[in-house]
Amino acid sequence: MKRLLMALYLLMFIIILVSCTGFTEVDHGEVLQLEETKVEEPDEINSITISMVGDMLFYGTVDSYMKKYGDGYVLEGYGPLMRESDIVLGNLETSISYRGEPMKDKQYTFRGRPEVLKVLKESNFHAVSIANNHVLDFGIEAFLDTLDNLEKYEILYAGGGRNREEAEKGTIIEKNGIKVGFLAFTKVVPVVDWYAGKNKPGIIGAYKVHEQEVVRTIQEMRENCHVLVVSVHWGQEGTTTIRDEERYIGHSMIDAGADIVMGHHPHVVQGIEIYKDKPIFYSLGNFIFTTSKMDISNKTIMANVRVDQEGNVLDIHVVPGTIVNGKPTPMEGIERDNFIKYLNGLNVNYVLH
Repeated sequence: MKRLLMALYLLMFIIILVSCTGFTEVDHGEVLQLEETKVEEPDEINSITISMVGDMLFYGTVDSYMKKYGDGYVLEGYGPLMRESDIVLGNLETSISYRGEPMKDKQYTFRGRPEVLKVLKESNFHAVSIANNHVLDFGIEAFLDTLDNLEKYEILYAGGGRNREEAEKGTIIEKNGIKVGFLAFTKVVPVVDWYAGKNKPGIIGAYKVHEQEVVRTIQEMRENCHVLVVSVHWGQEGTTTIRDEERYIGHSMIDAGADIVMGHHPHVVQGIEIYKDKPIFYSLGNFIFTTSKMDISNKTIMANVRVDQEGNVLDIHVVPGTIVNGKPTPMEGIERDNFIKYLNGLNVNYVLH
């Protein structure tokens, strides 16, 4: 009996020992390694952040401050944030040239030094809209210089060109495997002579008469990119009111294939609308700009939108700022919180945090 018990104990010990080693014995004498079951992690969402700002000029008092403090002065506040973004876009509200004569009978005419573009490039600007009511202030030769200078500093542009085909073409920026299309139009044109033609430099419009062309251009670009940003110069200056005509255009652009609409021209920040899960920033306000007597014109926002390769909007974040002596500086603390509350009061159907 004792021998039987000892034999049983020995057999149990051998079984336990074999089990703990992670091996098992099969009938034909082979030894099989037991593998751990691996749990596959879900694929990470491939996404990028696109940052957008409004009107930028480098003339008059803005230029004088840049000469006094250095050209990099104007982006000391936002530059570090922009360099953290994947793509930065803005509206270049000026010609970039030393040539040309100011347009007669036009109240405000803007022209900037070519060297200022280096500041934009160093702050991660990838492309700018040139579809606005100031890029041709100093005539065709200054406009052509603007295109040449943007190309020299490797900053892409949309909304204008050496002919109609180039103006409508827009541009595509690829980051992290995501192709971002960028188009630009203007609903503010001083004279019809500013429009691009078959063999004529100029810009492209967004008035009612241009609706079919705008829709076609957006649809064609949408086939070649994952995400489409459309810049549009529109709206009434000096008011936070969003007009029905701008809402109609914004909706039409998204219906045609735009994922983000970035607006500018009113010189004040206007509200945000989410239409079919896509954001319309009706006015990003001034950005690099002269100080205004109207305090609301000295407020700005940088809109950050995170998107994936399907064009889905994953997150919207806004960085409000104050413009002093041509330089926009991000708000902090209570000032920022109060402005976000103010902006939420303007927003159509979206609440920022």
